[in-house]
Amino acid sequence: MNRVLEHRFSRRAWLAGMAAMAGTVARGATSGERQLLMIWLDGGLSQLESWDPKPGTRFGGPFRSIQTAVPGIRYSELLPKTAGHAAKIAVARNMSTQDNSHSAGVARIQRGDPKNRGVDYPYLNVAAARWLGPMAGGMPASMVIKPGNGGFLVGETGFLGARHASLALGDGKPPPLLERPSDISSGEDEARLSLRETLDRIGGRARGSSLALANAETFRLAETLRSRRDLFDPSRLDPRDIERYGNSDLGRHVLQARGLIEAGVPIVRAVTTVRWRLRKGKGNTNRTVAMEM
Repeated sequence: MNRVLEHRFSRRAWLAGMAAMAGTVARGATSGERQLLMIWLDGGLSQLESWDPKPGTRFGGPFRSIQTAVPGIRYSELLPKTAGHAAKIAVARNMSTQDNSHSAGVARIQRGDPKNRGVDYPYLNVAAARWLGPMAGGMPASMVIKPGNGGFLVGETGFLGARHASLALGDGKPPPLLERPSDISSGEDEARLSLRETLDRIGGRARGSSLALANAETFRLAETLRSRRDLFDPSRLDPRDIERYGNSDLGRHVLQARGLIEAGVPIVRAVTTVRWRLRKGKGNTNRTVAMEM
């Protein structure tokens, strides 16, 4: 088989696929609201054993390529079910960062900025949240479900500033200190919040500080999230959905991300990590990761 023809894709078809933006989930079409669900596989499956197989070459690896639902587009044999949905997926096969470390490449590919531009660019989900704007309901504009600790990811905001930081849920758990301390009454809490709001307004006018605005936004979001404790309660999930999504970090994070999207969060990034020592294995490791996908 001609390996070049096997992967040939016309410019017109590629542009049409990109326009589809497979990672975008439209919601409330009549009102024009749009939402985005990003799935980030940190240290995940190699492109050669997933979206961009190169059988018969020195880079090809031990797996075959299979035809997808789109003529001329082939995926690895490890993704037979995904191949059936290829018409809904836009795969970009020409991306590279030229960074000599994974850590630098991870940040750069999510910002999209070239080297030495002199500007600190925001991450894609932060920029998209700024562009799409907030939705009704007061939920955070951008949330991240990730392994490890949670909190606001100020380092991803770039030139947009701290006010636009995504709220991260460490392992899907609610933000720390979300609940009011038991020794503070609701009346005392309201008085404290009123005083803080007054001081924030004074400080914001005096300094015009992005951090002051971010601080005020933090307390507002806390009130909203307190009213949506169900979003952090795994017992509310349908057991059938848990089985469909899989009992893995990827499955759990994506299922919770779906709940956040349905609750009105405009942008959600679901992150899962595959340990580097596992990626250095061969066929068995890749088959395990593919099964999770």
